[in-house]
Amino acid sequence: MLLNLLFAPTLWISEQGKDTNPGTARAPIATLARAKALLQPGMTVQIRGRIEVISPITFGQEANGVTFRGPGVISGGIELRQWKLSQMNGHPAWESSVPTDLRFQELWVGREERRVMRPRFPKVGFHGFTGWAEPADVKGDFMQGQSAIRLAPGDLDKPRRNLTDIDVFVHQLWTTSRLPVASYDRSTGVARFTKKSVFHLSANPKDELSQYYLDNVAESFDSPGEWYLDRTMGKVFYIPKQSEDISKFVAYAPMTPTVIRFSGCKDVVIRDLRISHCEYRLPADAAGDVQAAFTVPGALQILDSERVKIDHCQIAHVGGYGVEINGQSKACSITNSKLSDLGAGGVTIGNGPDGCIVADNEIVSGGRLFPAGIGILGRLSGNNQIVHNRIRDFFYTGISVGWDWGFADTAAKNNLIAFNDISDIGQDLLSDMGGIYVLGKQPNSRISNNRVRNISAIGYGGWGIYLDEGSTGWTVENNVVTDTKTGGFHIHYGGNNVIQNNIFAFARHEGQLIRSRDDKQGPIQFAHNLVVARPGEAPMVIPSWLHRAVTMTGMLYATPEAPLPFGDDGTGKFVRVELDRNGLPPLNSEIFRMGFKPIDMSTVGPRRSR
Repeated sequence: MLLNLLFAPTLWISEQGKDTNPGTARAPIATLARAKALLQPGMTVQIRGRIEVISPITFGQEANGVTFRGPGVISGGIELRQWKLSQMNGHPAWESSVPTDLRFQELWVGREERRVMRPRFPKVGFHGFTGWAEPADVKGDFMQGQSAIRLAPGDLDKPRRNLTDIDVFVHQLWTTSRLPVASYDRSTGVARFTKKSVFHLSANPKDELSQYYLDNVAESFDSPGEWYLDRTMGKVFYIPKQSEDISKFVAYAPMTPTVIRFSGCKDVVIRDLRISHCEYRLPADAAGDVQAAFTVPGALQILDSERVKIDHCQIAHVGGYGVEINGQSKACSITNSKLSDLGAGGVTIGNGPDGCIVADNEIVSGGRLFPAGIGILGRLSGNNQIVHNRIRDFFYTGISVGWDWGFADTAAKNNLIAFNDISDIGQDLLSDMGGIYVLGKQPNSRISNNRVRNISAIGYGGWGIYLDEGSTGWTVENNVVTDTKTGGFHIHYGGNNVIQNNIFAFARHEGQLIRSRDDKQGPIQFAHNLVVARPGEAPMVIPSWLHRAVTMTGMLYATPEAPLPFGDDGTGKFVRVELDRNGLPPLNSEIFRMGFKPIDMSTVGPRRSR
């Protein structure tokens, strides 16, 4: 066996290859399906060029010990290269032919593979629903969605081309609903959908009707960089930008949500590969997920496998999560990689995996198709390390760990979230979010040395570090949290948590420290944290904080406000502190003589290595 591993051959795949070839460097094969049949233990599969996969390739035990190596691209889409001059709505456009049974929602164009948008109405902002379709809908259950509602005048009153290809897109609290139009009654203004919304369509803090926009409206197709698929004609239309040349133009249309699935594998390495052009389409009975786009799969899936390593890869221009680790997978990892232009989130770890590592990655520009996608999502999974990642430009949450809203014992324990750089989260689109968001009982888990900044919700929330329902067993220390809409720290309810030596600064509304339920489930220890507020913005704490028995020791407050009593240990101390652009005080600050310890942010984010 050892000799087989030492002298295992290399199998070559190339876009110029043929599956009748032997798979050598001079005579490569063409597809991953053929590679599956030729695998040997310890083999290296060398991938060159662009390899097209229009349905998932599943590797099982035949891939044990195999290394898949780039620099090739595995594409889950088809290339559109044949374009001709055309027009639509009186605007010059290019068109390309596609089969009439295709219904893709994304398109990437040009050599840079730029994501381009379908036409929407209104072009900017939202309209508001104007009334209920049925009297019973007025006071509905929060969890009960609607399949019909009254639209704003003018939205569908005029005849619309391909009416049933239009989606009504609704942002609700922390999730979204995508509602395909089934019919519209011009006399009543009622639109009926092919499925129900995720939540009741008044689901917002003020119990008002939700806001929405129409996606994929042919009559709104009028701006450079927009595209439209007319399925009835089998045509894709695109309005070019001035610099684009039709003779050199290429676009990529996604065909599959997942390109590679490793199931029941061991000791697989994926290195220096790029994965692109995938898309997940919601099932017929679902308008979205209740949270975190958690049912959306990964472009690359790892199921019930051990020691699968993804290293120095790029996953870009996909319509779901980048990487999914699920089932009873153990000790799998994704490191030193870049995940960008993501339809949902970066990495999702489901219920069951154990001992996974997500480290030293750039995870940017997510939620492009499913805005509730999360940079790194870990559900009921334990012994994971989420460390040294840079996460930015998401619409919901940066890192989320846990999937139990209470105090039950689960597999989630011993999780580490450390040295991550998280910024530009929320961006005034959804609500009830955090830079770091955790749930449930997770013994011996830590949130430490993270940099969290620029968190902003459209409604309530927009917290820095958020311990939601039942959060128990966490140590939160040495984090720097600045520039949040509401509290830098928020606990809904939980117990046996230690929050020490953190900086929470510059929340704009409500309070720097927030709690929202007096459940008395266990102690919360606050020690030697620095809390900083700008004059006229959020106070140090909200009044309800004082109703809970919280141990507060050695607290430092930088504000001229009058002292507030905190439990049994007095008022804390009020100091003057100027923070630098990283949210840190100068090393000669008096706070270091008062029990606060320096926080090293120099290694936050990815560590560069090959």
